[in-house]
Amino acid sequence: MTSLRTTALAFMIATGLAILGGSGLTHSHDDAAAAAEPRKDKPIAVGDVLSAGQLHIITEPGLYGLGRKVGKSEYAVSGGQLIRVDPKTLKVLSILRAQSEILD
Repeated sequence: MTSLRTTALAFMIATGLAILGGSGLTHSHDDAAAAAEPRKDKPIAVGDVLSAGQLHIITEPGLYGLGRKVGKSEYAVSGGQLIRVDPKTLKVLSILRAQSEILD
């Protein structure tokens, strides 16, 4: 019975990750390129809550001249800006500088 429960749990986790696209923070190359484009509607501001499709989570901070993560935040690119976001809520915590290219 335990084996059946383990198999069922593994299936549910795999299905959930497939639906969410892994962690929910990975994106295609097209999404990343769009994140590097400056926003035309309104600039990003601290406190904005973004959708996963509006940003590219940085996986190699050194390529951007950044050190390791600050606290529990993630570095990201969105709207042509290098930003820090809360990984759970995708709330913008700070805007670091302009970033017109995805490097990772």
